[in-house]
Amino acid sequence: MNDYVIGAGAVLTAGPTATIGAASLHAQTDPAIAGGVRAALLDFESPSQAELSKVVIVATGWNARRVEAEIVRPLLTNDECTLVEVLARLARAAGTAEVHLFARWLPDEVMTAALRRVGVTLVVHAIESIRQAALITGETYSRWVSPLRAA
Repeated sequence: MNDYVIGAGAVLTAGPTATIGAASLHAQTDPAIAGGVRAALLDFESPSQAELSKVVIVATGWNARRVEAEIVRPLLTNDECTLVEVLARLARAAGTAEVHLFARWLPDEVMTAALRRVGVTLVVHAIESIRQAALITGETYSRWVSPLRAA
C-alpha cells in the first residue's frame, strides 16, 4: 500500500451555492509520489485553473472528524474563501509546507506567488499520475453564502 495516497478531506464546490462535503480518498500513484504526500488538492474535472468548479482536498492519514475540526470549521468562519486560503489552511493543519496538486492544469504565477507568501509550495503532478482512485463522499457540511474563488 506504499503506492497509495490515503486520507480524509473534503469536496469543495464553487459557485453561488458553494458547498463543502466530507470525503475520503484512496488514490494509487507511484510510490515515490505517494510517500511524500501529506496534503493534496485533486481536480478530476477542470481542464484549466480558470474553470475550477469542484476540487478535493485531502490530508493523508486523517479521519473525517479531524478534517472537520481543523480544516472545514475554520474555513466556514469566512463568508468567502479563495483557493489560496483553502490550500494554506490545509497545509498548516497537515503540518507541511507542501501541497501536492493533481490536475490537468498548471497553477498560474499569481496563485504560486500568493501561496509562496504564506509559506506554501505546490508540488504539481498530472492527474494521470493517479492510476486509480476511490473517492467516498458524504453529507455536505454547509453551504457558503459566497462562491469559492480561485486565486
